Amino acid sequence: MKTVLLFLSVFFSLSSFSQNANKDSLTGLQLKNVVSLYDHYTNGNAPIYNGQEYLFYTFKREGNPFFYSDTMLRGWVSYQGKIYNPLSLLYDLTRNQVVVLFPDSISSVVLQNQFIDSFNLANHTFINLMQAPQQNLYNTGFYDLLYNGRVQLLARRTKLLSETIKNDSITTVISSKDFFYIHKDGMFYLVNNQKEVFKLFDDKKHELRKEMRKEHLKFRRKNFESVLKKTTALYDQFIH
Repeated sequence: MKTVLLFLSVFFSLSSFSQNANKDSLTGLQLKNVVSLYDHYTNGNAPIYNGQEYLFYTFKREGNPFFYSDTMLRGWVSYQGKIYNPLSLLYDLTRNQVVVLFPDSISSVVLQNQFIDSFNLANHTFINLMQAPQQNLYNTGFYDLLYNGRVQLLARRTKLLSETIKNDSITTVISSKDFFYIHKDGMFYLVNNQKEVFKLFDDKKHELRKEMRKEHLKFRRKNFESVLKKTTALYDQFIH
């Protein structure tokens, strides 16, 4: 309340001053400065920061529980319909938590998942989808939008924890598991291999095979995501 009163007093002081000055001179700039200063001091009170403090891992572990990096990266978040950009973010996949650095640059806050519309981290855009059994989607959560056209390719990223004993001490091992979905004709299809992909894209299967041979694209376990992304883009071009 004291802060609000302070800024109101500054505003009215500037307004009073402007009445004694040239009418076309400083008013706009003064108001802009007041708003900018107010935003600076109230930034930490924005709704996006109304969450619990994030607790970092303290146990001995092998692997990275976060998406892409275990250090804060620049990104943006659409939160309750408002875009906050830029922000310093982490995406904890083992806990399914999006973490933002507080404006004090010291503490970190866990965002409330139900208010996150989407977010971008490491040039990946995640969208928040609710389960929709009638559309073959059975998991609520954040989906990495890998391709967005007439058909869409999405990935649900997960990381799992397991414990093992090494050198007489317990170590937590973190492993990754991704699930890939193609959104076509209003339905979501989980695809795990080449056979399932070509079954879904059966109407353009011959064109796809020909183009993939030309571009030397082959589905392998290590490159499944990248080839699936290119194959989806090719299919999208063929159906236009």
